[in-house]
Amino acid sequence: GQNPPGKVPCKVLRRADEYIFLKKKFSFRRLFPGGCLAKMSDNTARPGELKVIISEDKLKAYIIAPEGIERLDPEEVHRALQEAGVVYGIREEAVASFASAPTFQPVLVAEGDPPQPGEDERLEVLFEAAPPPKEELEERERVDFRETSNIVSVEAQTLLAVKHPARPGVPGRTVTGEELLPPAPRVLELRAGRNVELRENGTQVVALVGGRPWYKRVKDTYIFHVDPVLVFRGDVCMKSGNIRFKGDVKIFGNVCETMEVQATGKVEISGMVTRATVTSGGHLTVHGGVIASKIRAGVTFPGAKKLAFLLGDIKTSLHRMVQALAQIKEHAEDKNIAQLGFGRILLALMDTKFKNLRPLVKAAQQQIAAAGPDAPPEILRVRQSLNCLVGLNPLTAKSFAELMREVEEAVNLLQEGAANPANVTVPFTLASTILSSGSVFVTRRGCVNTVINAYQGVVIKGSFKGGEIFCEEKAEIEELGSTLGSPPV
Repeated sequence: GQNPPGKVPCKVLRRADEYIFLKKKFSFRRLFPGGCLAKMSDNTARPGELKVIISEDKLKAYIIAPEGIERLDPEEVHRALQEAGVVYGIREEAVASFASAPTFQPVLVAEGDPPQPGEDERLEVLFEAAPPPKEELEERERVDFRETSNIVSVEAQTLLAVKHPARPGVPGRTVTGEELLPPAPRVLELRAGRNVELRENGTQVVALVGGRPWYKRVKDTYIFHVDPVLVFRGDVCMKSGNIRFKGDVKIFGNVCETMEVQATGKVEISGMVTRATVTSGGHLTVHGGVIASKIRAGVTFPGAKKLAFLLGDIKTSLHRMVQALAQIKEHAEDKNIAQLGFGRILLALMDTKFKNLRPLVKAAQQQIAAAGPDAPPEILRVRQSLNCLVGLNPLTAKSFAELMREVEEAVNLLQEGAANPANVTVPFTLASTILSSGSVFVTRRGCVNTVINAYQGVVIKGSFKGGEIFCEEKAEIEELGSTLGSPPV
C-alpha cells in the first residue's frame, strides 16, 4: 500500500538493509517512492521498479532492483536515473555491471564532485624567535647558559609581519547537476598599534622605532605594537641570561658577575654593576655603582675619530675609482682592454692614479686592530673587507661592491656617533673602565683605579685615586691622588 506522509516508522521496515539506509539518513521517500517493494513472479524488471537512492549531500546516487531479477537493459537503468534527476557523474561501468547482475543491495552508479576548499589568508610573523634545531643542540659541545634570554627586539623600519592572500576554492557539482559553492576563505585583519605602520594595502606591518615587537590576537584580528623601552624587573644573572635589545633598557635590579647588557638606545640600571659589561648606544646611567666592570656609551673606542677621517678618505677614493671604471668601460674598444678582468683593471688604477689608497687602507686596518674588541661589529667587518685592496682576498666586482657598502655604513656610524654624543653617569667606580662618546659624570664618592676615556669632559665629585683620565675637553675633579698606591694620570 501507500506510505503515510513523512518518514515511515521503523516497525514498517521488513529488511535489515532498509533500516541501515534509514540510519544513514537517506530519504525514505527516495528509497521507496512508490511504497514497499513486492516480489515479482518473472525475472524481468517492470518499468518504475528500479529504485534510485540519492544521498543527502547529493554527491552519490545508488540503485537497487527487486529481488529475483536476473537481467536488465542498461537503457532502463539510465531511464531510472534520469527520472530520479541524476544527470551528472554517472559511472558507465557501474551501470553496465548492475544491468548484467541486478541486486537488491545498493550499487553506486553516480558520483558528484565535492567542492574543493581554498586557502585562508595566512599571517607570517617574522620576529618570533624559533628554538634551534635539535641536531644543532646535539652537535654543540659547550652551551653558554648566559645566552638563554628570549627577548626579541628589532630595529626601525623592520618588517614585522606579512599577510599572504587567500586562494579561492573550486566549486563542486551534485549528481543532479547543481553547483556546490566552496566555503569562503577566512579573512584576517591587521591593525597598527603603537609605533607600527601598515604598508602595501594593509598586508605588511613595519616597525617605526627600534624596540620589542608584540601582537595581540582577537579572533581574526591582529594588533601589532613595538615597545621602544624594555623594562626588566630583577637582576641580570644566569637565570635571566644576557640582555641584547634594540632600543632603550631599564633594569630594576643588579647586573651580576660575567653578565652582559647591550642596547642601541639608553640604559638605566637601578642597582650595581659588578664584574660585568654594559654597552649602550645612548646615555648610560647607573644608580648603584660600578665595580670591576666595563661600561661604554655611544660609538666610542680608541682612535675612533682618526679612523673616521681615514675611512672618509677611503670612501672618497672608492667613488672616484667607480667613475674611472665607467670611463674605461666607455673606451674599452678603443684601448683594446675589454679582455682584461675587473680585478686587474682596478689594481692598475691603484698603481697609477690612486697610489695613496693602499697606505690609507693599511693605516685604517692598523687603527681597527688597535681598537680590538672595543670596536663595533660594523667597524670589524670593514677591516676584513679591506683585504681585497691589499691582495689578501680576491678582488671581484662583487667584493668591491660589498666593500663600498660596508665602508659607507662604517662612516655613517662614526659620523652619527660624533653628532649624538652619549654621557655616562655613575655614583662611584672601582677598578673599572669607562668609555663615553660624550661626558662622564661621577656624582658622589669618586673613583679608584679606574680608566676613563671621554670625547668631551669629565666631572668627578669626590676623589680620583689611581687610574687614568683621557678627555678632549675640561676635567673637573674634586680631589686627585692619594698617599697610597700609584698616582693617577
